[in-house]
Amino acid sequence: MNINSLHLPRPVLVLAVSVFVLCGLAWDPAMAEEEPSGLMEVELSPKPEPLPDNVEAGIDHLFAALRDPAAGFNPADVRAVLDFVTLTTEPKDIAPAKRFGGKGICLRQTVKSDLKRILHYFYNPEIPNYLLCPAVLRMSGWHEGSQILEREKGLWDEVDTLSEPVVVRGREFESTTPDSFAEAYYLYDLNRLIILLKYAGKNVLLSVTEQEDKSDVGRKGAILDDTQWDYFYSGLEGLNRGMIGWMDTFTYASGSVQVYIEDMNRAETSVFLFKWLRAGWAGMNVVKRSHIYDGTLRYMRSFSKIVESDTLTPEQVVAAMREIDGLTQPEVDAYIKEYAANFEARFKDNPKLSDSDYAEIIEDGGYADVLDDKARMSVLALEKLKDLLGMPTLVSLPETRMAAAPAKTARADDAEAAPAEAPADETPGATGMIRTEPAPES
Repeated sequence: MNINSLHLPRPVLVLAVSVFVLCGLAWDPAMAEEEPSGLMEVELSPKPEPLPDNVEAGIDHLFAALRDPAAGFNPADVRAVLDFVTLTTEPKDIAPAKRFGGKGICLRQTVKSDLKRILHYFYNPEIPNYLLCPAVLRMSGWHEGSQILEREKGLWDEVDTLSEPVVVRGREFESTTPDSFAEAYYLYDLNRLIILLKYAGKNVLLSVTEQEDKSDVGRKGAILDDTQWDYFYSGLEGLNRGMIGWMDTFTYASGSVQVYIEDMNRAETSVFLFKWLRAGWAGMNVVKRSHIYDGTLRYMRSFSKIVESDTLTPEQVVAAMREIDGLTQPEVDAYIKEYAANFEARFKDNPKLSDSDYAEIIEDGGYADVLDDKARMSVLALEKLKDLLGMPTLVSLPETRMAAAPAKTARADDAEAAPAEAPADETPGATGMIRTEPAPES
């Protein structure tokens, strides 16, 4: 079928393509259950097991606490969640109930880092969150009024003396990297609830998020090298996906519950993620569980690379971000000009950029012209992080000069207070660089 030859009004064309897609899926019942493997070669069961009812109830409690501060947080109401997370070693073929109109996944990974170090990275207002998961986030920031910006001390400073749950709220914006199925990227706002507590003598972090409204319209991008966090952002609306590339797509709703449980004896932390997503076009949700799982694996791969690095400290990243934030506009423009020229030299022969629209964008360093101020700052921040990690970069930034020791690790014999019960068979600062209201996406 040649869509361009139909000459139909856009609403009729959307309906025609939607019917074509739906009929195509209905033609082969097996196809409807098939889970595409994606970039990370995900293989999920088409018939996952459900979560226990008491775990679902605990998740409901967390979302209620996120939405209504007056509802409060009760550690006893999430004990079943923490028990489940502690005792479940491989949850990929377990599915939480639908939320936000979309399917969900469960994922568990172990990170070789104590919780204090993770907090010093991930919930540090001086380190933009996107730098902790650069495979899935291009930009992010805290909106003014978020409690995390108003705290006198960091969450990592609460760990050694934790006696009662510490509850912090915030509102953020996030702009994603291209997804691995249609290579579109999106901008949206979300609300976050952060809870630090004791469970069976262990330090636990809960992070609960829910997207506000639908995202900005999806824009065309390309994954050039996911392991090196190299991506292309065209600024053009649509999908990098053949006959439906012109469609207006959105992430309609999403939410997550992240559970971090520290094992101080092993100096590692278990990370368990419940994640839901509803996205598509014309109000239809086209997201499969494998789409979500694939993105979550990309997230964990980049997150682990950073927090497990033995050559990087949170203090180094803070110092580097201050340097980037302190660049003058002429300096930023000069570095971006260098970046755009090197980007073209490295990727102009990449098959994904051979499309005439993409080739024209990067030609003669023109990529700089589609990067707005926030995009430029995020590029330089990411290039600086790569440099600190010893990864290849596309711009030569000044060396960060400092000598910092790694964040202090909490001791295994630290005081325990008000711990939640364990399962019967288990013993178990300053401002950020990008956190203002989001501008139209580049």
